Amino acid sequence: MNLIAQVHAFVDGGSHADADFERLALAAFAYQFERIAPYRAMCERAGRTPGAVASWREIPMVPAAAFATVELATDPPRETFRSSGTLGAARSVHRHPFPDLYRAAVDATFPRFCLPAGGRPAMLALVPPRAVAPDSSLGFMVDHVLARYGGPGSAWGFGARGVEIGPCRSWLGARQRAGEPVLILASAFALADLLGFLERSNLRFRLPAGSAIFETGGFKGRAKVLARGELLAAAATWLGVPPGAVVSEYGMTELTSQAYTETLAGGDPERFLPAPWMRVRALDPATLAELPAGATGLLAILDLANVGSALHVLTEDLGSIEAGGFRLAGRAPDADLRGCSLLAEELAR
Repeated sequence: MNLIAQVHAFVDGGSHADADFERLALAAFAYQFERIAPYRAMCERAGRTPGAVASWREIPMVPAAAFATVELATDPPRETFRSSGTLGAARSVHRHPFPDLYRAAVDATFPRFCLPAGGRPAMLALVPPRAVAPDSSLGFMVDHVLARYGGPGSAWGFGARGVEIGPCRSWLGARQRAGEPVLILASAFALADLLGFLERSNLRFRLPAGSAIFETGGFKGRAKVLARGELLAAAATWLGVPPGAVVSEYGMTELTSQAYTETLAGGDPERFLPAPWMRVRALDPATLAELPAGATGLLAILDLANVGSALHVLTEDLGSIEAGGFRLAGRAPDADLRGCSLLAEELAR
């Protein structure tokens, strides 16, 4: 069985033993070292070659910002994802050779966190569809979710100009009358746009008991920012969906896999649980040394499903590690990104 098939099998289920994870991580590092010239050169300069690396923690990291300037792909890409590029930042480009692995990662996690009771509820997607944003990784994910898990009555409520209020209002009314639980899939800013309209129109819905919201992303580049507590309170007021029925997802263009809060199972609504093929650490922003549990630092994520691009990603998000998961603490200020900048410069040499 070749490496990609082994990673696919690990993601699909079965044993998630630490020894198997370690073996696959080191094999994936060797695969990327061989096939991505800029990454190989950076590793060689640092003395971190496959023969010198004995643990997944030692695999050289790639800063998320490097996806905007360096081609990181082991094989010809079959999908190309780009970040939103908000706030004038350069857009990250994730050239993805193995989209079936992306779908497998979704299938192995999304139902557990977002459909714990099973079934195929009607879903409303408040994210750009692929026809509008063909290079959106979130659109790719939601397109797959609707096709595989969405029940009759599922629809997109987002178009070229953003949230489509008329279709959304009609969908909400129809689902309220139908009396069956539904699932809304939304970025935070799209959900805020919909809730703002409902508030301005004094239009309250009471979605059926058991309905839930999948919420992802923040408010980068937005003129108005709602604190998460305000967003949840507004969802309860205008949609009738209580805070305990809102699942948050952590994902980024540069990763293949996602982490979720275990809200629907009564878990901590602020703690994200990574997939079994991910490892998350908090690092000191200046030295990139690993911090103890509970300390806040830059999040570094090793994602086995990123075998086709960059296995070990240094994000620009602050967070802390706790009880098998992590908590977010916002985006790192520029002053805390010196380690990221130095790594990006090294990779681009």
